[in-house]
Amino acid sequence: MLISALNILTELALWILLFGTTFSNSAVEIFAISVISFFIIKRILLKEFRPSKTPINLILYALCGIIFVTFLRSAYFSESVRGFARIVKFSFLYFALIDFFQSDAKRLKRTFWILMIVACVTFLNGIFQSIHGFDLLRHREIIKDDYLRRILASFVHPNDFAAYIIFVLPLTFCFFCRGIKSEQKYFLSLTCLLGFYCLFKTYSRAAWLGFLIALIIYLFFYKKKTLIALPAFIILLIIVFPQEWARIKNLFAFEHNTVWERTQLWKGTWEMVKVHPFLGFGVNTFSRYFLEYKPVEYPDIRYTHNSYLQMWSEIGIFGLLAFLTIIFTVLRAALRNMGKKIRSGFEGFILLGIAAGYAAFLIQSGLDTNLFSLVLTTLFWIMTAYIVSLNKFIEKEIDIFPRNDGAA
Repeated sequence: MLISALNILTELALWILLFGTTFSNSAVEIFAISVISFFIIKRILLKEFRPSKTPINLILYALCGIIFVTFLRSAYFSESVRGFARIVKFSFLYFALIDFFQSDAKRLKRTFWILMIVACVTFLNGIFQSIHGFDLLRHREIIKDDYLRRILASFVHPNDFAAYIIFVLPLTFCFFCRGIKSEQKYFLSLTCLLGFYCLFKTYSRAAWLGFLIALIIYLFFYKKKTLIALPAFIILLIIVFPQEWARIKNLFAFEHNTVWERTQLWKGTWEMVKVHPFLGFGVNTFSRYFLEYKPVEYPDIRYTHNSYLQMWSEIGIFGLLAFLTIIFTVLRAALRNMGKKIRSGFEGFILLGIAAGYAAFLIQSGLDTNLFSLVLTTLFWIMTAYIVSLNKFIEKEIDIFPRNDGAA
């Protein structure tokens, strides 16, 4: 009875955590710790202390070990303690969710629909903000001197909202699957349209690039022939959304946009990398050192807007390679034999959607700060546990979702 109660509490905490990633650092902290706590209590009661085996366990242990070494050699103890505690927390969250998902396949289905409901509500919140100038949850306002009126919903920045959108939007493509109910298909189609609109209104070019790659990945595995129509689709978007096209063209006006700022940030961070290329300056110490290495003409101190370059400066090349290996391992396993997985039905479409969104998010991370945002990094580890668990069930040919033999 107690174990069942803990499982119910874990699921409720996960649902609130998924909602929390759209608007609140505090909710994310509270409910991530709740999920971890229920996991630890359950394992103590069951006297099972070894985490579930997954393809990335050893790499994740190695990453934690490398970060611990950078913590020991850090000159800023309190900052690095927080940085090391953060990766330990995410590791526990990953194992807690792996344990939760893999012990009952039906939880994957419920989590998918909760994620879609949260996404739909979040997109509606963004649309409300585009009309009224503020969002409903946090009353965050569109930046007044922003002539583009970029929407951010309840996120801190439009780029963060865009990162969330491209992560979850490919999951809505499950409406292509013939084996789902009509009302589910309509709901996913509506959510997809709302998400497309919000993505355009964020004006995040890095997210647009990430989503384009996600679309290519999706179509390549779903129906390769449709890739031929992609250029025509892009041209249509340019005609329908001329302001968005102007936003892309501004990339080439080097002195008038954020490309210059990013270039200065990358230059300074690269100078840091050259000083300590192997073990970095220490986890969570970037802001402490960047002032010494930034270009003279750059007046500010910000995150690098390249999550991987900043990661390299903090935890060195070994830590960066460990993290990239986790990404590669997860995506390779998910996309392996994807054609057969899609033909298995609805679960295959979910796996393809989540893999495409995963790739999109990580591409944008190379041009933005996604992996240094609490809410977005939490979402990343939730989705990592989800994709690993779902892929395991599909490869074992377990019937996760009710279906009518229905791949498109």
